[in-house]
Amino acid sequence: MKHHSSRPAVKCSVIAIHSALAALGALALSVPAHAQTESSAPATPVESQTPAAVPAEPVPAPAEAAAPATGPMQSVVVSASRISRAGYSAPTPTTVIGAATLEQRATVNIGDVLNEIPAFRGSQTPAGGGLANSGQTLADLRGLGATRTLVLLDRHRLPQTNNGAGIDLSMIPTVLIRTVDVVTGGASASYGSDAVSGVVNIVLNDSLEGVKGNLQYGATRYNDARDTFGGLAWGGSFAGGKGHIVVGGEYNKNSGTDIFNDEREWGRESYINFAFPNRAAGVAANIIGKNGLVGNGTTGGLIRTNGPLLGLAFVKAPNGATTTARFSPGQYGNFNTSQDIFTDEARAANEAAGITHRYTTQLRPQLERANFLTKVSYEFNDRLSAYVQPLFSHTRSGNILITRRDGAGAGPALPIARDNAYLVQALTPAQLALVPAGGLSIGYLGNDFGPVVRETTHDTSYISTGLNGKFGETWEWDVSYQNGRDKANTDYVNNMINANFRNAIDAVMVNGQVVCRNAAARAAGCEPLNILGQASGTPGAFNYIRGTASGKTVSRLSEFSANVQGEPFSNWAGPVSVGAGLERRKESLVTTVDPLSQSTGWLTGAGANLQKASVTVKEVYAETIVPLLKDVPFAKTLDVNGAVRRTDYSSSGMVTTWKGGLTWEPTADFRLRGTRSRDIRAPNLVELYTPTAPSLPLPADPRPGVAAITNTAGVTVGGNPNLKPEISNTATFGIVFQPSYLKRLSVSADYYRINIEGAITATATQNVVNNCLLGGVYSGNSYCSLISFANNDVVRGQITGVRGTTANVAEFKTRGVDMQLSYRQPLGEWSSALDGTLGINIQGTRVLEYRTSTDVSALYPEGINRAGQTGAGFGGPAGLPKWMWTTALDYKWKRLSVNGQVRYISRSHQNNGFIGPDEAGYSPAAVNSVNNNMVPSYTLVNVGASYDFGGESGRRELYFTVNNLLDRDPPPPANQNAYYDLAGLTLKAGVRFSF
Repeated sequence: MKHHSSRPAVKCSVIAIHSALAALGALALSVPAHAQTESSAPATPVESQTPAAVPAEPVPAPAEAAAPATGPMQSVVVSASRISRAGYSAPTPTTVIGAATLEQRATVNIGDVLNEIPAFRGSQTPAGGGLANSGQTLADLRGLGATRTLVLLDRHRLPQTNNGAGIDLSMIPTVLIRTVDVVTGGASASYGSDAVSGVVNIVLNDSLEGVKGNLQYGATRYNDARDTFGGLAWGGSFAGGKGHIVVGGEYNKNSGTDIFNDEREWGRESYINFAFPNRAAGVAANIIGKNGLVGNGTTGGLIRTNGPLLGLAFVKAPNGATTTARFSPGQYGNFNTSQDIFTDEARAANEAAGITHRYTTQLRPQLERANFLTKVSYEFNDRLSAYVQPLFSHTRSGNILITRRDGAGAGPALPIARDNAYLVQALTPAQLALVPAGGLSIGYLGNDFGPVVRETTHDTSYISTGLNGKFGETWEWDVSYQNGRDKANTDYVNNMINANFRNAIDAVMVNGQVVCRNAAARAAGCEPLNILGQASGTPGAFNYIRGTASGKTVSRLSEFSANVQGEPFSNWAGPVSVGAGLERRKESLVTTVDPLSQSTGWLTGAGANLQKASVTVKEVYAETIVPLLKDVPFAKTLDVNGAVRRTDYSSSGMVTTWKGGLTWEPTADFRLRGTRSRDIRAPNLVELYTPTAPSLPLPADPRPGVAAITNTAGVTVGGNPNLKPEISNTATFGIVFQPSYLKRLSVSADYYRINIEGAITATATQNVVNNCLLGGVYSGNSYCSLISFANNDVVRGQITGVRGTTANVAEFKTRGVDMQLSYRQPLGEWSSALDGTLGINIQGTRVLEYRTSTDVSALYPEGINRAGQTGAGFGGPAGLPKWMWTTALDYKWKRLSVNGQVRYISRSHQNNGFIGPDEAGYSPAAVNSVNNNMVPSYTLVNVGASYDFGGESGRRELYFTVNNLLDRDPPPPANQNAYYDLAGLTLKAGVRFSF
């Protein structure tokens, strides 16, 4: 795939826009703000409002909110609280993303907009690359993992879609979304488990009238990731206005990208990070460099046996025969290094000799999805109404996996016998005489077989139904029932059967014919296969070695809830609000895989069976809002709120969560808010009930002079049915400034601190040993509880068992500050010569600490603060940038709207546990030295425009957006997919309509 435009031309065409938006980015760095307010429902539909500048669009403060000209103020539904109350501002910071923002960014998935908010980390998105990318989009607040961010639809839970550990945000049709509320703080007391880092509540536009639709097409400048999208919704009333129905659906197809990323400059450069302990003097222990290719295997096979043949690669000669060529090695390898860094000359020499040694990689998977949602509501009278809301979603993705065919061998390389018929043909007589009696070890990629492709389909069905009612003057109640199921089918296509592959390549000459050596294998259909130089064989041979591993996972959710709220009395400062409720839900998960996966017989298996995994949860909660002061000196308002929830898990027993908060408005211009909460995340079914299995290879014991581990039965990995819920202690404190003399300005800053104790983690058995025996000395920390020692002698006793199972042994700590500024200005108020409305919104997050106890080592026994780290290589944990800003500007004049967005990520480190040459204390002899530890700052520019040709009869809007306008490459080694754009310049264009 070729492109026909040059990057310099693109940059020159937008230099003026870049300069203007860069100035806004500079302004963002000087504004300590994060305005987040809640208000009553707008008097006009969300779709008709002027788009906000960025994903988190603050609505006016309650006193300034759009409201009917007459009558009482409407109730406020604040996702941070279950109590709906007019004029109430929750103490927990809440960001509201409106439908107009989704349109402005031309998003086909709400997760794409959420990940532009600095508080989120894009840990899994279709555009994020990565081998584990299944095409789903998960929400990850604070970088604490998608399992610690609770996703709701109209305050109700959805069935798990990510192997029982996450919710795919793309299942909700964007055409029916009114707002997305993001609660950036613990909310377990209000909503239960998983609301540790916050809540994402998707609110439907269930009052839609008429028809609205959207058709859109987009692609990168490299003509890949071609994206087709269409959405259509209709809403109307029936039964004389007592009933209302909305119906909506959408279809999206993305072509994904090719196997290699050669179209992109950074893809051609192939930067990698490389740990190299056995190095020459003066060379750092960790290296980042380009031409990162496979150092111990080639597509046609590389001889790795010590001796005169070491380093010969099998290639195809021009006449079609198999021959050998000398492999030009990398700078740091010794033919035993899976990846190495090659010089330009070595790479060119190998390519000239016909030697290929690249892994198959894919930037973005193919994705196709369709979803449908409808909601029917009926108001029996002004005191009782009912609704039913079904949802169906189907997704299909195709993800190319990195696979090495020598993984099907009996060791780190494929064994090829000395009398192998194809080896005899490939080597000269002189070379064959040098083959050891035991044969050769061959490093083999086998790319000519084509990659293993993981094809995943998700069929999600969900229905919610309930009653809503009122009694007395202030009391409201609701009861609801939700039932959902996600069925995931995963096929690993073009896979290899390990035993059959070994039988087929072990070919010998019998009676003048090449056959499989193993007679029993021949009887079972084995036909010989030549892999040297280029894979060749009969169709029967290929069919014998290949197949499809398959697995099916069914996740189910059923939930009943009942809630009541009201204002039983008033005190001197106003009405006291209370709310209470109970919930009962059951979650189950069943995974079934093919027999060969169960026996680990595939090159890439589908996992293990997981049968009858379920948990039942019973909960009861109470919440209150109590006003303490109102319209007195130094207290325009002072409210406190509190919530408590008692939960009984069938798997782990009882747990209590609570929350207390305060909002204080000393004047009409300022509001202070703060919360303190105890939150939980209960273990999911995968963590609880994944079967345990032996773990090989056995971990090494770092204690000098102690006998090595020999008990293979005692070294296991898997789930743990004895897990307990994680406990999180969360605190937030913030200030909101909304001056009465500048009513359209809103500024805020909020500090947060989250400490998670007993966090559930699955750690490799070697890491368990290393974390307990720090530097070869028994530490007595929580990891040591997973190790057993002979005679209980922790100093000299041989290790007899290591449990790499999930366990409550980790701790997480993070703290920082969220900031936002928002301002909208009708320009006619400044000058009669000006027209239109200008809006600016700036969001930022400063991460002060991001630390986990899984990160301990002899060098860092207290762990490493990963704030300011965006590199994800060298096997260390991922980090968070210190600073992230999203600055957006939009202008609306009559039917024309234009907008621009600048996203900024501060300069970071590849690994905060390493020291580079430009840092104090650098020494290449140190185990944590690295040749380059810096990740440069990164600025991304997105622009868009739209024009509405429609009149009073409806909307006929043409629009376009350009993402990554300057075609910025990600910084090397280009694996920082959580923060940086990998696709390059991407254009989207479409039409929206309504009538």
